Amino acid sequence: MTLPRSRPPDYRSLFTISFTALLAGQIVSILGDRLNNIAMIELLATETGRFANSGSTFELSKLALAMTLPALAFGPFVGAYVDRVSRKRVLILTDIVRGLAVLAIPFMRPSLPLWTVYGVIAVLYFANLFFLPARCAIVSEIVSRDRLLKANSILSLGATTATIAGFVVGGVIATKAGWRTALYLDSATYFFSAAALAFIRLREPEAGAVTETGSLTEEGPVAGERRYYLQTIREAIGIVRHSRIARLGVFVPPVVVLAGTTAYVLGVTLIESRIPEGTMYIGFLIGLAGAGMGAGSFFTGKVLHKQPLGRTAVIWIPVVILPLMAIGLTESLYLLGLAMFVAGFAAGPVFVSTETAIQHSAPRGRQATVFALRDMQMKLAVVVAAGLAAAAAGAMSAKLALVALLVLWLLISLPVIRTGTAAKT
Repeated sequence: MTLPRSRPPDYRSLFTISFTALLAGQIVSILGDRLNNIAMIELLATETGRFANSGSTFELSKLALAMTLPALAFGPFVGAYVDRVSRKRVLILTDIVRGLAVLAIPFMRPSLPLWTVYGVIAVLYFANLFFLPARCAIVSEIVSRDRLLKANSILSLGATTATIAGFVVGGVIATKAGWRTALYLDSATYFFSAAALAFIRLREPEAGAVTETGSLTEEGPVAGERRYYLQTIREAIGIVRHSRIARLGVFVPPVVVLAGTTAYVLGVTLIESRIPEGTMYIGFLIGLAGAGMGAGSFFTGKVLHKQPLGRTAVIWIPVVILPLMAIGLTESLYLLGLAMFVAGFAAGPVFVSTETAIQHSAPRGRQATVFALRDMQMKLAVVVAAGLAAAAAGAMSAKLALVALLVLWLLISLPVIRTGTAAKT
């Protein structure tokens, strides 16, 4: 299957009211996500004495597990549900739920045990299960097919801008004003995002566009709710099985997530244990990675739009993984900052191209389910990487564990890279 290459439309023409509303809602919502991430690091740092012993690494692993279990249990079914209902409504309602969930956490500590906080985080990420595929799939309902790569590069740039602001500002707020203040601001961002998303207006499908497998129109359940969901998931799996470009879209991002989670779990413990205000520095370093990803996303839309999506998706994987080894090899914040920027820059083409690959290869009526399958693989990668990182940290130094695991992920990525470079789409 050979896909048409995108012509480079004017960026300014993309900024309709609907696309601007989606972009604004996404930026503010992701800003909230990052505030939550950094606030939880500070909360755990406070609870564990700044990660003073190797056992404290397991608290980060528990947090990662709370973030990922909902996706592993419900991911594909949520995607099938999102493919059936109004994606705009899903986006608004999940932002409201996430805002309420985050607002509850400051009132839970120290009167309630820490595991209850993990429970609320699980609820938060259950809501994320609905938000993420709906956000990815709704783009094709707002933007024409020939503008998808440009639109995704802008959305990715916006996401990374929010990541920079969320981690950098959040790190300062969490360190100086406390994790509770960071969570209050986090809650407000979700409510603002819900208000912005209300301005989205969907366009009509393009002539001949397939909205569901083998059909030009959306259809309801064939014979009951259960059969509908199972059929939708089977069709999404069939799309992934029969389309090489869809397979790359689903299975390439988890490779990057394996490396990123390893660097997160072990890097946080290393930095918090040797720097008094470690949370603030972690925020700056992740912010630099976000800046790199923003630059990489813009580079993808501006320069790489004529390249085959499969090749773009995979050739940057080693450039993501190798710089992350600096976390275990140097204590220089300048070198770490440079390494994080380079890794983030390389991640930009990976995520923009794989998201566009799914939007090109999956019909509109199945895109959310395919994105949910991708997200499930990414969450499984988080569980695997976090578990191995915690186990390795108990058996050897965190520095050695970090480098060893990153080498393992690099070796695992080699077959994926070979497959992607052979793709003609």
